[in-house]
Amino acid sequence: MVLLKFYSCSFLLSQHVRCLHRSKFLLARGIRRPNDSVPSPPPPSPFTSMDKSSFADDDNTNQMSIQEQFARLELQRLEQQSEKPREESNSFIDEETEVLKEKEFDEEKPSKPFIDPSTTSIILFPGQGTQFIGMGQQVINYPNVKEMFNIANRILGYDLYSKCINGPIEDLNQTLYAQPAIYVTSLAAVQKLKTENQKAVENCVVTSGFSVGEITALVFAGCMTYEDGLRLIKVRAEAMQAASNEVNSGMMTVFIGRDTKLTLAIEAAREWCNKYIKIDVPCIQIANHMYAECKVLAGHKEALQFIAHNYKVFGIRRIKYLPVSGAFHTPLMSSAKLKLIKVLDKIDMQPPLIQVMSNVTGKRHTNDISTIKRLLSQQLTKSVFWEQSIHKMYQRDKHETYPNTYECGPGRQLGYLLRLNNNKAFQQYHHIDV
Repeated sequence: MVLLKFYSCSFLLSQHVRCLHRSKFLLARGIRRPNDSVPSPPPPSPFTSMDKSSFADDDNTNQMSIQEQFARLELQRLEQQSEKPREESNSFIDEETEVLKEKEFDEEKPSKPFIDPSTTSIILFPGQGTQFIGMGQQVINYPNVKEMFNIANRILGYDLYSKCINGPIEDLNQTLYAQPAIYVTSLAAVQKLKTENQKAVENCVVTSGFSVGEITALVFAGCMTYEDGLRLIKVRAEAMQAASNEVNSGMMTVFIGRDTKLTLAIEAAREWCNKYIKIDVPCIQIANHMYAECKVLAGHKEALQFIAHNYKVFGIRRIKYLPVSGAFHTPLMSSAKLKLIKVLDKIDMQPPLIQVMSNVTGKRHTNDISTIKRLLSQQLTKSVFWEQSIHKMYQRDKHETYPNTYECGPGRQLGYLLRLNNNKAFQQYHHIDV
């Protein structure tokens, strides 16, 4: 009887061990047993099927299953490590930003006479992605604009106005051509605004630009000449184009909610790329803070692929790839940053005549020229805090009026973002078409 019990226990133990091995075997291959009660997977998102040709493993369903298993396990691990919830909106604060706290927007100043905000203006300048065929034809006949294009032709070495009017769009969409085109037409729009409403230009108290538009804003504020600004953008565009060609990378818009675990998704994507794709230093980060429910991610294509295939695991509402070939505002632009620093060292700058917002800090630039130059170079590898800049510029008491806002340049993207960040301020928005 004792011997029988011993064999019975041994048999049950071996069966238990066999089940454990079988479970591990199934998990490693992402296979489910036929009898498991599992709800059917949701239909594939139209966003996850975009640009499949750029990813090597999209058609490998077994690989997809392993990736989803990894995403869920990694999410559990990262959540267990987190002792308290992380605030996504504060993830941009770093040591360099903390150093600038003493010089932030609301620093103590001597009291000034009250000025009705409704009599003042804010001028915004757009960034890359707003270009279109025909840009410039609405402003070419305003004072100084033809001369501005002639100067651009000499500095750039090609006919910029012809490129803006005739394209082709494949050329105009390239960073090499898009950034100078947006810069010149945006400042041409200022000439149009000055002719039609001179007070709007004279009463401007704050200016801000998105990405390349920050250089436009600094030129408008008298920090550097039009020619120097164009030379800076020429080098910037060429360097960013070259950096984009060095590595397979891209950008992706993600729409999020309160329950989204975006920071954990980014960390999991880095871990996946390091362990399974064998990328030594995986790069993916928030490149643009657009508004509370929308961020732009940028980095290695494989990291973006991981997010695209597993976005629902982390509570991301939907995703959309951007038609760009580079990971702008990430460390993958480091080679472009070095080239920009060399040019910035040669440019003579003056303190801005009006307040100019910095993309890197989300606060106003100080009058210190070395700090302005440093932040301009850092902008290539750090996030654009546009959402934070908007809140800072339009922060006011409940019953205080808002200034008039003018978006000078191609497209209405910044007006759209203003409406989503501050609808009351948007009521005084105007677009100066090019």
